[in-house]
Amino acid sequence: MFWERFYNLCIRNGKKPNPVGKEVGLSSGIISKWKNGGIPNGETLMKLARYFNVSTDYLLGLSPYIQVNGEAVKMEYTDELLKKKVDGNMEKLNNEGLTRLLNYSNDLVSSHNYEPIEPEEQ
Repeated sequence: MFWERFYNLCIRNGKKPNPVGKEVGLSSGIISKWKNGGIPNGETLMKLARYFNVSTDYLLGLSPYIQVNGEAVKMEYTDELLKKKVDGNMEKLNNEGLTRLLNYSNDLVSSHNYEPIEPEEQ
């Protein structure tokens, strides 16, 4: 749970995990431990919470809420999981449904100032 939330916050902020770790004074070895299921100690957890402006409860999976523009927003899924769910639904749509989805997504993107999310290189 921690890794998914940490990784998602990095991507949402347009950064990769290792550079974020370096910014808060951590080694890439620590980041690798998290990727393999480890969790940070209390001090590091607090640094990350301040860095991302989220609660330690969110980072640990105890709360689904983050602050976005001063408002609590429920983050039930990571961006990657949401993309997979949308992709799965798209496969079930015919041409009419895909056209409606395209129009809706164009309207959604043009009415908000979303930052593009670039996937991390493997």
